[in-house]
Amino acid sequence: MISFTSCSNDDSRENTIIEKPDINGVWKPERYEYKGKTYPLTDCEKKGQIIVNTNFTGVYEKYGENTSGSCNLFDSFSGNWKYDSMSKVLTLTYNESGVAKTLQKQIEDFSGTELKINDTSKDLDNVPGNDEAILVFIKQ
Repeated sequence: MISFTSCSNDDSRENTIIEKPDINGVWKPERYEYKGKTYPLTDCEKKGQIIVNTNFTGVYEKYGENTSGSCNLFDSFSGNWKYDSMSKVLTLTYNESGVAKTLQKQIEDFSGTELKINDTSKDLDNVPGNDEAILVFIKQ
């Protein structure tokens, strides 16, 4: 008895192009995500933005309410962005009074429409200490 075994290299798979989402654009804060729950932002917080131009110049702005309930611009930096896809860090280099400084944002995930950044700046659960939440930005 003779047996034949045929091995074939089935390369019938289509060439698939995996597109990486484009980080360039205007990103507006939309909500917090923390421990499986969603927390809305105030209208004041929604005024913030991350702008990443195609040449990687851009802006970071963060708004919040002061003690009297008025809306304040807490942070505003303009400079050059750099995105490290390996470490998922978005870094803005800017000048303040002639001194070069950096602002880093750790990216949890992003798609063509959402940018999720780790954020510990807000107490979401009314328990003292920083909440390790995700601040979700929506591309405009």
